[in-house]
Amino acid sequence: MARILSISGSPQTPSRTDGVLAYVGRRLTGRGHEVEVLSLRDLPPGPLLSADLSDPTIAAAVARVVDADAVVIGSPVYKAAYSGLLKTFLDLLPQFALSGKVLLPVVTGGSPAHVLAVDYALRPVLASMNPAHVGAGWFVAASQVRLYPDGGVLLDPLAARPLDDVVDAFTTTIELLGDAHRGATAPGRPRTGPAEIVVSDVHLTDPAAAPLLADLVVEYGTRYGRDATAEFDRFPAADFAAPDGSFVLLRRNGETVAGGAIRRYDGQTAEVKRVWTAPRFRRQGLARRVLVELERRAADLGYRRLYLTTGPRQPEAAGLYLAAGYTPLYDRTADPETVGKHPFAKALEVPAAPVVLAERAS
Repeated sequence: MARILSISGSPQTPSRTDGVLAYVGRRLTGRGHEVEVLSLRDLPPGPLLSADLSDPTIAAAVARVVDADAVVIGSPVYKAAYSGLLKTFLDLLPQFALSGKVLLPVVTGGSPAHVLAVDYALRPVLASMNPAHVGAGWFVAASQVRLYPDGGVLLDPLAARPLDDVVDAFTTTIELLGDAHRGATAPGRPRTGPAEIVVSDVHLTDPAAAPLLADLVVEYGTRYGRDATAEFDRFPAADFAAPDGSFVLLRRNGETVAGGAIRRYDGQTAEVKRVWTAPRFRRQGLARRVLVELERRAADLGYRRLYLTTGPRQPEAAGLYLAAGYTPLYDRTADPETVGKHPFAKALEVPAAPVVLAERAS
């Protein structure tokens, strides 16, 4: 586990930069790392501007940078460069405060014209401070970030997918360097090339289900601005096992890539829960495959109807269920936030009873 410091150089609140950093931080926490947040706008302006390292708050902030194993650095783009607040803080750091660390720069801006601010403004400054590695970083357009008053953050999939890839590369580098420092041989990443999908029924406590459950907590926590752990602990594991339920995983090359579950809702109805696809494997039809497997198992268990709910900040999920033939049980023209949970239902096909032909009398 690495100690990661997330530095926000945004002078504003609420801030889209903070929203993106919160998204990244939750994903890093989901990978087992310890993440702390340093918001530069909370530092005392006088000592910050005068680079007064004797000020206890400034000294503590610098110490947090020095003590971290890795640093995520976020900033909005102003005048084609990162914020003056971040520039001021970087200027007061000791020359080798970032020495040996893995860095991930992330910037936000109002126009795609600012995308070069990562490579041509921020990266050279970071590279001059002797880090072990500066990640590729990423630019997120302000229009791709939606903030909610409760602290929830919704990223457009066009931003979330590449950002997930950047975070994966960042954590892989951290883990490889950690193994190198320990003198260990780092295990290779599982192959992700073409391979057959293996479908299996497992218990909720199966270690193979852990990535699914951990990522769901991250996803819900980011979108709804709260700890989602309690939501997933509401139902006992037995609910998702025969004779009333099922928990399905899809694996490729031994890696869990998608999954979902059903539980008893009433005598004729199964409720679909926890449908998930790993970020790196989305847009490959895996979630639809999970639904097909769950529908088959529900029919085998004697259910004749499926019911599910999704949240107002999960438009991708709503689109999936509509495409899969589920009927929305809410007003689709209303504001999603006022609707709250979005319920869907679908009737299952009942296998036709076999026709028994009477024997003709001889």
